[in-house]
Amino acid sequence: MEHIQHMHQEKGKTSGEDIFLAVLYTLLACGMYYFHDEYIDLGIHFMYKFVLAVLIAALSFLIFLVRTDLRRGGSLIQYIVVFSLPYLSAVLASIPLWVFQIQRLAQIRRGLFDQIYGVAIIVAVAGILYVFGRRGLWLNLAAMLGANFITVVRVVHEYGISTYLDELRTLIVTFSSEVGPVIQQMEIHELTFGLGVYLVFYALNWRECQKDRMAALFFIPTLFCFLSGFKRIGVAAIAAAVLVWLVLRLTAKKHSGSFVLMTAAFTAVIVAFLYICLVKNGLFVFLSEHFGLDTMGRRELSQFIDRHYWIGLDFFGNGVGFVTRLFSDLPAEWTIRALHNDILMIYIDIGFWGFWVWMLCFFPLRVWLVYQWQGLRGGLLCLGLQAYVFATAATDNTLFYIYVTGALAIVTMSGAFDGQKDG
Repeated sequence: MEHIQHMHQEKGKTSGEDIFLAVLYTLLACGMYYFHDEYIDLGIHFMYKFVLAVLIAALSFLIFLVRTDLRRGGSLIQYIVVFSLPYLSAVLASIPLWVFQIQRLAQIRRGLFDQIYGVAIIVAVAGILYVFGRRGLWLNLAAMLGANFITVVRVVHEYGISTYLDELRTLIVTFSSEVGPVIQQMEIHELTFGLGVYLVFYALNWRECQKDRMAALFFIPTLFCFLSGFKRIGVAAIAAAVLVWLVLRLTAKKHSGSFVLMTAAFTAVIVAFLYICLVKNGLFVFLSEHFGLDTMGRRELSQFIDRHYWIGLDFFGNGVGFVTRLFSDLPAEWTIRALHNDILMIYIDIGFWGFWVWMLCFFPLRVWLVYQWQGLRGGLLCLGLQAYVFATAATDNTLFYIYVTGALAIVTMSGAFDGQKDG
């Protein structure tokens, strides 16, 4: 696939219509990122962020009908399909499990909506890129920051800027070991991890970002908001992503770029499976007892979930929605409502074979196609970004955080607009 060319209106002066669309999209996207837990109750709960994602996608389709660019639209559809494949594969793997295991309707509904929400935001951010081209990458970030700063302003107004900054400094200096009651209100996990995707993008494209006014404008606010919602695994994952990218970039200079990318991508899938085996065999117990590591309840979580799966070719899973429903049905005294290990959750939900299909769609297939469409530079960026998400998913729920999914999709897709295909 050749690179997408900019629409003619991007080359000329910004019109009043373009300004109106930019404001409208920013407001819709800001709402999508702000209302992360709220929902409409119509018998079935529809999250506001899902409804707004659908509105953005629908508006983009209407604009496509008016400003039709088949080349751009077709290219973005290919990306939508590639990014949606893990979600579609999870549903296909779950259908026979739901039927033959006679799973509850509540679990099926939960599992389906988890997948639908992910696909919805992928379509929404692709729509933003269709309308605004490369600028859509920064419009989306502006909306994320706007949603975050609404909370910042509220907290600062209530407690004062000095208290906020003092607790922020303590949070950073102690590496999140000490969290004050004020700064704790900024722990918007899903949005913070989504901003981390952009920080990885900044780190891997620092020279290009320095030349881009929008990128330069948003860097400090992005870093500030990410640190305000400080997640230790997020910081470690950014470092891991940068390290992976550097090693692969150096290796690619001596060997075939496609070989290096595919070797790394398949290695990631194998590492994911080995990680599950280690968890099953008491990884968190070992870390806690031998190194005194504070696993933040993950030792107890792994022990609780242990009876629901085994390692073997004959483990077929329980269908998507099983783990999330299991935790939502726990007694009220349980304060933890998620497994905090999406890699393990995928295995438990769709089993041995489903897990491998899901991971192959997420890593090798996606990286290979991005490499084909954007060249070595794009392939390396894609793998680096996914390494960040992969690392956070080992101890959190980031694979199914739709803000993370949206950020990963739009940052990767935006590479089709930079005109720098190589290798």
